[in-house]
Order: sequence, then C-alpha cells, then structure tokens
Amino acid sequence: MKKLLLYAMAMTVAMGVSAKYRFESPLYGAAYYHEYMPYERLDKDISMMKDAGMTVVRVGESSWGLFEPQEGKFDFGWMDRIIDRFHDAGIRVILGTPTYSMPAWLAHKHPEVLSEKMNGEKSHYGIRQNMDFTNPTFRFYSERIIRKMLERYAKHPAIIGYQVDNELEARGINNRDYFIGFRNYVKDKFGGDLNLLTKEWGMNYWGMNINTWEEFYERDGVTNPSYKNEWERYNRKQIADFLNWQCDIVNEYKRPDQFVTHCFMPAFHNVDQVESFRQMEYPAINVYHNVQHGQDGQLIAYAGDFVRTVAGNNYLITETNAQGTGWDSAGQYPPFDNQLRQNVYSHYASGANMVEYWHWATLHYGQETYWRGVLGHDLEPNRVYREFQRT
Repeated sequence: MKKLLLYAMAMTVAMGVSAKYRFESPLYGAAYYHEYMPYERLDKDISMMKDAGMTVVRVGESSWGLFEPQEGKFDFGWMDRIIDRFHDAGIRVILGTPTYSMPAWLAHKHPEVLSEKMNGEKSHYGIRQNMDFTNPTFRFYSERIIRKMLERYAKHPAIIGYQVDNELEARGINNRDYFIGFRNYVKDKFGGDLNLLTKEWGMNYWGMNINTWEEFYERDGVTNPSYKNEWERYNRKQIADFLNWQCDIVNEYKRPDQFVTHCFMPAFHNVDQVESFRQMEYPAINVYHNVQHGQDGQLIAYAGDFVRTVAGNNYLITETNAQGTGWDSAGQYPPFDNQLRQNVYSHYASGANMVEYWHWATLHYGQETYWRGVLGHDLEPNRVYREFQRT
C-alpha cells in the first residue's frame, strides 16, 4: 500500500509540471466555515488541523451575505483574520467566489434575478442556486463582489487558488431574458433565415412554423425535438460562458502562482466540461460515494478518468464524504475502519492533486445538519479525525 501511495504521489507531481501552480506533493484538507461555528474556536480548530497534518482549506464560497451584508457596504475583516491565521499555521487556502448564494438584500431589491422555471414555477429566496445567472443585474453585483474580494486577497501569500462559483448547472432557468438570449442565439446560428430554421427543425409538423422572429415560442410547451436539443446546447453554453466570465475577472488579479478552479458533480451531464474548463489548470469535482459494503471503487475511478481526460491534466477533489451524509437523519452510514484511507488513496491514484472533505466540522444548524464533516457535533477528535491524522 505504501509503494502504491508513493507511486500515486510521483505521478501526481509528474503530470502537473506544465502548469503554473506546482503541486510539490498532494494536498489533504477540508472546507472550513468558522462563520458557522457556534462559538469562537478558530485557534483550537487550527491546532487540531495541524495535529492531523491538514495542508489545505477551502473558504468563502457561501458567504456573500457576510462579505456584503448591505448593498455596497463590505466587511472583510472577519475573513482577514481567518486567512491570516491559516497562513501563520502554514495551511494553504483556496478562496471561493460567493456567487452561488446571493444575499437577501439582492433578492429583495431585485426580485427579477430569481430564476423562473417552465410552466410558471418560480424560485424563492431561502436556498442557494436560486438565480438566473445570466441576468444583467445579477452579473453587475456578482462582478462587484468578485472584484472587491480579489482586490483584497489576490496578493495574500496563503491563497494558492480560487474556486469560481460552486456546482454550477443550468437548473431549469427559463426567465424571459434567458429565453430572449436563446432566441437571439438561434437567430444568429441560422443567420436570421426563418426558412432555413423551418427546414432544419421540421417546424411545418403540426403547423408550428413561424413567420417572424417575434413569433418564436418559449420553451414551456415545446414538443419539437430539434428545439429541445438546441435548448440544451444553449444551457451548456450559458454555464461555460458564466464560468469563463468569472475566470476572466479572476485572471485580472491572480498571481501567476495561483490557479482557478470550479467544482462539478460527476452526475451533472448538462455541462460542457471542455469549454467550462478551458481556463482552468486544475478543474475540480465533488465526489460523494457509497461506503461500507456499498463502496466498490467504481465512482472514484470513473470520476477521475472522466475529469482527467476532459481537463488534460490532474484535478482536485474539493468535496467528498468523511462521515455520513444526507439532508436528514436517515441513511447515516459512516465508513468502515480504514475505508476513509482506502478512498483517499484511490482518489490520489486516479490523478487527484488534492482531496478535501466537505467539511471540517458538522454543522449545528441549517439544511445540512446531517451532512457530517471530519468532526462530529461535539467538535472533538473522533475515529474519522484519527484516521485523517493517520493518512
């Protein structure tokens, strides 16, 4: 097993030599949210991380409402303290842009940024990823918070990279502006030629041909397969465009020794990963897999082979399960003894330059109270913590 791990480490380093950020050794860590903690314990957490051999943390991707609690009023002092302490401890930091969880004031002032689905279904505030990420107003405020964060942190020596957004997919967006964008996209693709569109898509079927672009009908009731197929292509394009738009902003500020990444789920098939990863040296994935007798290694191997091939490089694991997972208390299955180590070695052997758990400490409130981290609700060393330490 030791020889296998050393070989995986050597391959990880060897395959990453062409990138600007050099992984001298694989990183091992967890997402960390001190802002979620029930009481002050930053120094204790960092001490426990150091004792466990943790080398990297991921922070900030959910905290727009704390960075900008009121429109145009920014507060970074609380994060300054966290990143500074990690730097003092020699723990590397990946900072996330917080665009997948917008602040309440933005939804209140500009409800048009909330996404609308097919057949009139609307998103409401109270959950993440509830926006039309193509909306110009949302883009304006997103760009501002990203630039403010990068102006503040790009030169910080603790930060090795930036994660843009989180687990992005189209999420069924069907807002009016999103549809108009699609109509313009189709119009441009066919050079404005409605006769060609009618021929290529077979729109004479059931008399669904159109005579002006204003008659181009919305996605809600569509049965035409060509329309549906192009709509899916458009969704993929919008995802890639949004991520590359964020990469363009980050690239204006980041140092040459910092990377940009984004975490996808292997189960997301409505994403153009090649175009989305175009500017990312080390794309990332979040791999949640079965444990105990349900762990056969297939998902780890598939995810690694897929993203490594798409990216043409090694990759990062930004989230994987440490203990039991779920949005309720049912189905809480922790790994067997030593299974955590087996999973980590499998990720490294598949080409991961980093493995991080979601997350360091199990939450005491919120939707994911039962999505357990390295530490349990008592925040004390446990079996999983000790296995992390051994790894």
